[in-house]
Amino acid sequence: MLKTVILWPAIAQFALIALCYLWLGITRRNAVTSGAVASTDFPPGVAEPDASATARRHLANQFELPLLFFVVVGFLFGVDGVSILELVVAWLFVASRFVHTIASLRGLLALRHASFFIGFVLVCLLWLDLAVRIL
Repeated sequence: MLKTVILWPAIAQFALIALCYLWLGITRRNAVTSGAVASTDFPPGVAEPDASATARRHLANQFELPLLFFVVVGFLFGVDGVSILELVVAWLFVASRFVHTIASLRGLLALRHASFFIGFVLVCLLWLDLAVRIL
């Protein structure tokens, strides 16, 4: 198998993060144009509209668990540790993050927790796989 295929799930995860940035920009623009906030300045700790605050928190979350995903994908690529198993697990992780994003932005708490847990388990599997490969 061509080892570069493992980079496609990472690219897809990046695209999801980029969409989260876009969503945050849209919610903040809407907050300013509706008059919910006085200016385009959104300093930390200052109250902002719920939609904008939710988008901001979710974007910050994209730099927690997904960071571990990006790192393990890079390591797997580096040690030529890519098979159909790693590829499937990586795509499942991205799918779990997509579901997590929808659940977070829609306020579906149970689905958000379940999708986070599934993504966490999948990343752990990738790290375990890497550990076994380099033994």
